[in-house]
Amino acid sequence: MKNYAPADIRNLAVVGHQAAGKTTLTEALLFKTGALARMGSVDEGTSNLDYHHNEIERKTSIYSSLGACEHEQTKFNLIDTPGFEDFRGEVLSALEVVESALLVLRADGGVEVGTDALWGRLGRRDVPTVLVVSKMDKEHADFDMCLRQAKERLSDKAVAVQLPIGRGDSFKGVIDVVEGTAYEYDAAGNPTPIDIPADMKAAYDEARELLVNAAADNDDVLVEKYLEEGDLTNEEIIRGVQLGVKHRTLFPVCLASPLKTYGIRPLLHCIKAYMPSAAERGELAGVDGDKPVVLKAGSDAPACARVFKIAIERDAGDFSIMRVFGGEIAAGAEAYNVNRQHGERVTQLFRLEGKNREKIEKITAGDIGAAVKLKDTHNGDTLGDKSLAGALVPIEFPVPNSRVAIRAVTQGDDDKIAQGMHKLREEDPTFKFGMDPETHEQVLEGQGELHMDVLLARLKDRYHAEVSRHEPRIPYLETLKTSVEVQARHKKQSGGRGQFADVSLRFEPQPRGAGFEFVDAIVGGVVPGKFIPAVEKGLVETMERGALAGYRVIDIRATLYDGGFHAVDSSEAAFKTAAFQAIREAFQKAKAVLLEPIYTVEVKVPEEVMGDVMGDLNSRRGRIMGTEAEGHFQVVKASVPLSELYRYSTSLRSMTQGRGTHTRTFERYDEVPGDVQAKIIEQSKLEAQQA
Repeated sequence: MKNYAPADIRNLAVVGHQAAGKTTLTEALLFKTGALARMGSVDEGTSNLDYHHNEIERKTSIYSSLGACEHEQTKFNLIDTPGFEDFRGEVLSALEVVESALLVLRADGGVEVGTDALWGRLGRRDVPTVLVVSKMDKEHADFDMCLRQAKERLSDKAVAVQLPIGRGDSFKGVIDVVEGTAYEYDAAGNPTPIDIPADMKAAYDEARELLVNAAADNDDVLVEKYLEEGDLTNEEIIRGVQLGVKHRTLFPVCLASPLKTYGIRPLLHCIKAYMPSAAERGELAGVDGDKPVVLKAGSDAPACARVFKIAIERDAGDFSIMRVFGGEIAAGAEAYNVNRQHGERVTQLFRLEGKNREKIEKITAGDIGAAVKLKDTHNGDTLGDKSLAGALVPIEFPVPNSRVAIRAVTQGDDDKIAQGMHKLREEDPTFKFGMDPETHEQVLEGQGELHMDVLLARLKDRYHAEVSRHEPRIPYLETLKTSVEVQARHKKQSGGRGQFADVSLRFEPQPRGAGFEFVDAIVGGVVPGKFIPAVEKGLVETMERGALAGYRVIDIRATLYDGGFHAVDSSEAAFKTAAFQAIREAFQKAKAVLLEPIYTVEVKVPEEVMGDVMGDLNSRRGRIMGTEAEGHFQVVKASVPLSELYRYSTSLRSMTQGRGTHTRTFERYDEVPGDVQAKIIEQSKLEAQQA
């Protein structure tokens, strides 16, 4: 495949709700243009794009996959992305490096909750978008329904540029609304030009009038001509559509049957005609430290590329997949990593076609390719010329919304697990893994249960580290609500030198966030100065272990105001033990409370299930903060204890038939209700006895 000028390159992300047919559509585009020798099947596990073990097993896309094809002297770089919300990080990475997107609608499903979420992301990034109604050969396929829902729920600027001939089993052809031509397909997917069927003439006339009107709205000259003459030439319509697509004031709606490969070449024609080329990429937003800078794009600009995906392949090593915005990245040359501030030797470059790869000499401006085995380049890094004013603005990945505690099945595998997780995070920055400083457990946080299932399956398959999973302990905190004074005497005689320490301490609550304060109020030497640090140390060590239920103590003041000692039997160890006894007794006598982490949860669901979702949040001790409409969905905002959110994404998916999504962010710590606190303390005592 030759090198193309930016004006002849179209970079697109293929996005849509799960099971919309994105991968099959992408494969059909590659197959019909000769980029693939055969068309694979997701259901049969032979897909060229969904080729990883986990994807074959689950029959769904988990990772974004790159393919490229040539048609009408134009190169099309297609990034097939997953539809499940658990893997939305792959979508966000892809959207950072393309000029446009294909939003795929299932012909028998229309606009689904995943479609709506993606539409919001495309809008926030101003990504020009073509809608593709796929699976037109399905039994209940309904192009008119999909077009109507697109207008009602996405944008009233969605306009058909193609019409179907037939539907379901009888779907057999495509009408080009601009050209006024029609094509009928044979069993092999080969088109034959035909006249527009008589029973479609009225629908065609209406569609063309709507399209001409929509195209004219994007240019004052076209508006004037349309008002004067009542029509536009085909070239004028195309120009108006191009302008509308570029400024997101018009969204062409196309159609296809990828399995039968019907409508594939007309779709490519639409992409070429209407979607912006790589040459239309303007200035790039960058940062130099905290200072915003502007970077240039184009063949004559300094070399500038973003690594948007790391793929670790068993038989080939690490691939750094990049989009080149300026200049070129050449094999055998050195590229400067702006983020890490060091040079990277680029040894080999490849063009990727799903699981296939072809060695190339360079990646030029506007194009996408991969470098292999870069030493210290990470996901999101900027590579290029040392003269670059800064790095490209970092990719914003979603924060995790699910968590699980894990432990090694095989003793001694902790290092293997840590190393494996580190490598996996190179590929997937949307999860976190590490030791919870409060509960001292290894905790994995991800985008949902499916996301974490896949991560742990990859950990076992690739790094041979197997883990068991369990509900993570909640990082409760302990504190006091009232003041209390206690005396604690530690006295022990067992032959020889004994142990003796006597302390009187006053414990008081502090404002939230004030931390621990120790006050030495001893007068007259009743406790020698050399033992006072031991009292403080004993308190601090006990606060780390917990004085009530085994959780860290926060925000108290401890004043040592009296005590006693023995000239022979007193020691630092004895005073530490007395301090331990004192704080434990204080938390039994005073009004001690547990504090629990509270999260702000935003749940987006179809309106018809909002009542069930709100009832479920209430049952989880959630406090509803409000609701608001967002298109045809409702967003419920609530404050919910973390202890009630274990496996919530699975429950929500079940409750809403997969149509609900949620995000969560830490809000604050709050007091645990008395009845719940009693159960936690009882459980803590039971665990201590069993240990």
